[in-house]
Amino acid sequence: MINLKSVEFACVPVTKYTTWHFAVLEDSDNCKTVVEFTSGNSSYSVARLISQMLKSLIGKEIEDESAFEGLLGLKAMKDGRTDLAAALSGLRTAVAQLQASHNQQSLSAFLGGKTKKTVQIYANINRGLLSTNRSPREFYLAAENAVSRGFKIIKCAPFDEVSPKDDSAKILELSNRGIDRVKAVRSAIGNDVKLLIDCHSRFDLTTAPLICAELSTCSIDWFEEPLEPLEDPIGLTHVASSVSVPVAGGESAYGEPFFREIMAMGAVEIVMPDVKYCGGVGEAVKIGRAASILQKKFSLHSPAGPVSLLASAQVSSAVEDAFALEHAINEVPWRHELITPFEVVENGTLRVPDGPGLGCELNWDVVLKRGEKYDPS
Repeated sequence: MINLKSVEFACVPVTKYTTWHFAVLEDSDNCKTVVEFTSGNSSYSVARLISQMLKSLIGKEIEDESAFEGLLGLKAMKDGRTDLAAALSGLRTAVAQLQASHNQQSLSAFLGGKTKKTVQIYANINRGLLSTNRSPREFYLAAENAVSRGFKIIKCAPFDEVSPKDDSAKILELSNRGIDRVKAVRSAIGNDVKLLIDCHSRFDLTTAPLICAELSTCSIDWFEEPLEPLEDPIGLTHVASSVSVPVAGGESAYGEPFFREIMAMGAVEIVMPDVKYCGGVGEAVKIGRAASILQKKFSLHSPAGPVSLLASAQVSSAVEDAFALEHAINEVPWRHELITPFEVVENGTLRVPDGPGLGCELNWDVVLKRGEKYDPS
């Protein structure tokens, strides 16, 4: 049983596009754990919700992280883009981590998996490119750098100019710059490195298959969210049935039932829950095991900070056949210093630290040097 007692919040500006947000929760046994709940411009609102939920939970014994909806009187949901879903995901993860700590187990072992020393990760080069002019040459250099560091799988999001609000002809025209970026990346990484393409839901039923056919000339290995799975799962099913590349998606969804639904209907071949939005680490493991049963693939979405990455690595360890985990590289050179022990990324793998629970703490000296504590109320 866990009885939550208090929470404190911190944020660390990373670039002009990114600020990471963390919550450190403490239980009545004075055990602490950290979660990341970064949610863009909504992060402070999510922090307020976490604080409010905690106040309503003080004095209540929490038997299991999956009991939160009942304790808080919440109805089932599937949209992980809401502040409520992010706050609930953070709290659920915190309770699982606290229980693992009390049991003197790693989080992956507590979640029913094996404790691994390393987890394979792939390099998302997109966030590191946000501060550049995002030319094909910049994409080439970023991909070349990732391969030089030992990554065997690279992901990029090349279609900046495209808007799903445009008509099909304009979408196809504006996609040419993105295709050039993908060609540059493939040229940089050679033929032996996998290449994943994130579309950020910028296409439609007409344009998605045509774009996928163009991308196939670059030997891509997945086609991520040409349409938004939450908003048009039927349309995505039609796209998935008409392309030769596996469709991936689900980063914005909450709850195993929705992921099971989109897998069963054929909308995705690869599910990509994010522990910050899907219901937390326990729910992510349920999604991964559902994918195994349905003979689909499971790869966690994780383009945020080191706390989120480590929690995702613990989940990947707990799901036996999980595919490589996402890691946003080259945003800032000091990201590894934010946690103790430091984050260690080598040759396309993340080292999973020993120890119970999540396996890390915030390095408050670095957090306060780079960012600040705050009160969201």
